[in-house]
Amino acid sequence: MAKIKCTYKVEEWKEEIAEAFSMASKFASVRAQGPLSGEIVGQVSMFYLLAYVTEKEGKYSGYTQISGRYGSHEGTFLVEESGVFDGETVCSSMTVVPGSGTGGFERVSGRGEYVASHGNAVESLLELEFVERAEQA
Repeated sequence: MAKIKCTYKVEEWKEEIAEAFSMASKFASVRAQGPLSGEIVGQVSMFYLLAYVTEKEGKYSGYTQISGRYGSHEGTFLVEESGVFDGETVCSSMTVVPGSGTGGFERVSGRGEYVASHGNAVESLLELEFVERAEQA
């Protein structure tokens, strides 16, 4: 498995309240995107569902599409994320969605994680495995 460090900056964050249960408890959805740099260079697009338990704390799950280049690999793949957030940080676990890769990421698998401060670039560590397509005789 290749250990890959990459960073993305969220440049667009659109959060919509789906349902509010109290002054603090609510469901929300988020669509976000931004540039990706580091060992993978490209773009990320995210879709998350958030469950706030207080005004600034909660859990989330969702998907991030990574579109970019890593060495000779170029294409896209989806990462499933789940994590927790509070007023200071976001902690996330990530798993590559099997079969989601295209192009040079067609047969990629792996996982990753990050801990990020709100409003800062997200520095993640991914462990990816690339399975090369067997040549047919």
